[in-house]
Amino acid sequence: MDDDQLLTIKDVCRFWGGNKPLNPATLYRQIADGKHPKPIKVGGLSRWSLNELRVELQRRKDART
Repeated sequence: MDDDQLLTIKDVCRFWGGNKPLNPATLYRQIADGKHPKPIKVGGLSRWSLNELRVELQRRKDART
């Protein structure tokens, strides 16, 4: 069984922004630019895979060395 958690937009903005969360409009702009994973539609709501966000974060960490 997959233990992936689905996050709300508020959670994702905090994930990428830390103590100063991203503005949702900024998040969607960056998604359109390919900088962040796209959301998954669940019952008409947008949710993000925590596993996908962690993979993207690790990719960015690896790319800086």
